[in-house]
Amino acid sequence: MENEKNNQELNMADFKIIEKLKPQSFNDLVENYAGLSFEKQYVFGDVIGDNGWQLDMGKATITFGELSFPIQVIGSLSFNTSSWMWGWANTQSGIPENLLLQSNKLKEFGEEHAIKELIEPHFNVDENFEHKMGMVACGLFNSKSYYCANYGQGTLVVTIDDDKIPAIDKSKLEKVLTVFPQLISSISIAHVSALKNYLIDRDFKLSMSDKEIKGEKDGKVVTAEFDDLGRLQSLSGKL
Repeated sequence: MENEKNNQELNMADFKIIEKLKPQSFNDLVENYAGLSFEKQYVFGDVIGDNGWQLDMGKATITFGELSFPIQVIGSLSFNTSSWMWGWANTQSGIPENLLLQSNKLKEFGEEHAIKELIEPHFNVDENFEHKMGMVACGLFNSKSYYCANYGQGTLVVTIDDDKIPAIDKSKLEKVLTVFPQLISSISIAHVSALKNYLIDRDFKLSMSDKEIKGEKDGKVVTAEFDDLGRLQSLSGKL
């Protein structure tokens, strides 16, 4: 009887499995993958600690202290010109082809879905574009993390996939309540779409209205309320 009462209180029938929409733009891709990719950054940060990075193109690795990880080179951001260059377009740097597999696949994805940011070899960008690109690559390829390696005049964006990096623990539902507010304070992104996709990636069922998203998983509920402009007003959970 108690379970029936709880189910009634939650209106379980209101919660549905919702699929992500097909991306029509680069912003769609960012909104699709930012939430989980951002959470992966915290996991990776715990692994590498405060260690600086060293890159070895010949070995296709990035090293932090005693830990080395295999990488894929996505592209680079120039601080001087605020511009992005794809790894596949950076022929002068002599990046080995085996490090550009994902970069080339992103170009193919861009051609298939007509997303210009994935096709143009070199273009000017807004602040934090390198992180948005890292989040997209990390999400599309389901990598364990991405990393922005600051080399002084710019940043090299790489993805990292290694068993030494723990996977996201999707049973820790409370992470959503801390990670998402930090995400939207870090980059410019559409709050409603980004949260919806983040909850989908964390295997929530959703109930959505004009100004509210509720996510249910294992009988626990996360509730987000938004203002008229779609900005997050509150995020809470019965966990």
